[in-house]
Amino acid sequence: MSNNGKILIKNGNVVFENEVAKTDILVQNGVIKSFGNIESADIKTIDAEGCWVFPGFIDMHTHLDDYIGKFYLADTYDTASDIAIENGITTLFNFITQKNGNTLIKELELALEKFESRKKTAAEHGKELCNVAFHLTPATFTDDDWNDIEYLTSIGFKTFKFYTTYKNAGLYASYDEIEEVISKLKKYDVTTLIHCEDNDTIESIDYKQFDLSKAYSHALLRPVEAEVIAIRKILSIAEKTLAKIHIVHVSTTEGAGLINEYRKRFGNVTCETCPQYLYLNEENLKTPGGHRYICSPPLRTAGNMNRMRELAVNGYFDAYTTDHCGFLKKDKDNFLADIRNVPNGLPGIGALTSLIFELYGGLNDVTAVEIGRRLSANPALITGLYPMKGVIREGSDADITILNYGNKEKDITSTHAFSYETYFGKKSKLDIKYTLIKGNVVYENN
Repeated sequence: MSNNGKILIKNGNVVFENEVAKTDILVQNGVIKSFGNIESADIKTIDAEGCWVFPGFIDMHTHLDDYIGKFYLADTYDTASDIAIENGITTLFNFITQKNGNTLIKELELALEKFESRKKTAAEHGKELCNVAFHLTPATFTDDDWNDIEYLTSIGFKTFKFYTTYKNAGLYASYDEIEEVISKLKKYDVTTLIHCEDNDTIESIDYKQFDLSKAYSHALLRPVEAEVIAIRKILSIAEKTLAKIHIVHVSTTEGAGLINEYRKRFGNVTCETCPQYLYLNEENLKTPGGHRYICSPPLRTAGNMNRMRELAVNGYFDAYTTDHCGFLKKDKDNFLADIRNVPNGLPGIGALTSLIFELYGGLNDVTAVEIGRRLSANPALITGLYPMKGVIREGSDADITILNYGNKEKDITSTHAFSYETYFGKKSKLDIKYTLIKGNVVYENN
């Protein structure tokens, strides 16, 4: 759709940060220009009568177009963009990890080179990629490394990620190391993302007592206690440093409860959960194809899943993300004799918005604001994109999703890559009508 720099969105129920209002939106040169009852005969117009107009959704936790261990991920930037845009997601966050003896800046350059190549190829086919941003994981901390970190924060990188496990993969950092790094990062006003599973707890488990050909053993090897212990220790670090910390993919009600109690006293910790912990449980691991559901943290009990849903709608989680980490079917299937060798991760980008709308059980002014806050505004706040993204306000980027809800059901599709469907058989009443990225219509009526 050609817009000549301008698009008028008329008659929609616009989801602002704290209210829903029926108003028109004028988009000009990629940003939101103004609101009101706007009439113009020379502007391309989208009639949003009866539709809800949200700020573009943000999935701030995805793994794309890179190796994890010896496996190349199933989704590249272009396939991930396709499924994201179809589901109203306008921004994806990927991860850049310092490795192979490279500096963090070198790893960033390699990732950007790959992204630009995908973007060029997509443009040659008349397609556009969604916004992609990056979390950074440094692995070494020499004076030169800290100079690089200072430079990267000065040009806009606002999030760093660390892990309390994965020692064999070279990602593990001790709690003392994490505290030291967080304390030094604090002056740059960044947010530190933490993967919370206690490595000592995991390593203390005698794997020989389990049948390692059974996918369910994965949940026993990474128990609830590992997450809870790690969260408790990270909250202690948060209290000491008062730095901004975001705890990723919370999978347990115990962990969520600890974070919620902490936030009643302090405001420097946020957290997320993912649809797999709201819609799947350990029974999926016990099925004949249970290895397809191996992820970390693992799926928990059905009771935990049901309680997580209750906590979610009661505001325990600041954001919903996917931890999208799809692998090719052949890679998931090749190591069934020992499930420790099955790559950990599930695709989910295409399911995020549908499942969260289903979670809230319908769309009204209250649930629309809640969903907008956790799929748009809060992710933008946590990652430093706010207020250019995540909200509908004058001067913000015109990343906009126009949708209906409740007319008819459709199958949920998590990815277009050659990966197993995570939510096979699940359906949604969500109907994305238009997706706009910086004022360009990239998706229109299917």
